[in-house]
Amino acid sequence: MVAVVWIYPELALKYNHKVREIIMKKSSQQGMTTIGLIIVIAIFGSIVLTGFKILPMYLEYNQVKSILDAVAVDVEIDPKSKSDLWEGIRKRLKINQVDTLKREHVSFNREDGVTIITADYEVRKPYIAQLFLGAHFVYSVSTNR
Repeated sequence: MVAVVWIYPELALKYNHKVREIIMKKSSQQGMTTIGLIIVIAIFGSIVLTGFKILPMYLEYNQVKSILDAVAVDVEIDPKSKSDLWEGIRKRLKINQVDTLKREHVSFNREDGVTIITADYEVRKPYIAQLFLGAHFVYSVSTNR
């Protein structure tokens, strides 16, 4: 712009406002600000934190499912005896270090020669301050031995 003013002063007066608009547009479109970057990092961090809290709940649920499936097909456990079924479940829970499933969460029903084992429990994990994340799991397996 300095060269235009020095060489052609009449053009500089005529197009001065257009040159300023171009300069202002260029400076106002610099990209993401620091505050914008902090907000994006905070949103991404909260998503990652939520994932770290929820993932162990589902992994534990998959362990409970595999334990109930193993007890249902175990030939050494009498499916007519609730105490035998619970002992088989309890031992496997202890081996797999599953602490959330208790005796009151497991029910045994026997109808027409079929035993149905149902695990119905809830898991709550602290999230941020006084908030928590919770999940309710129900899984049933049947055995007809």
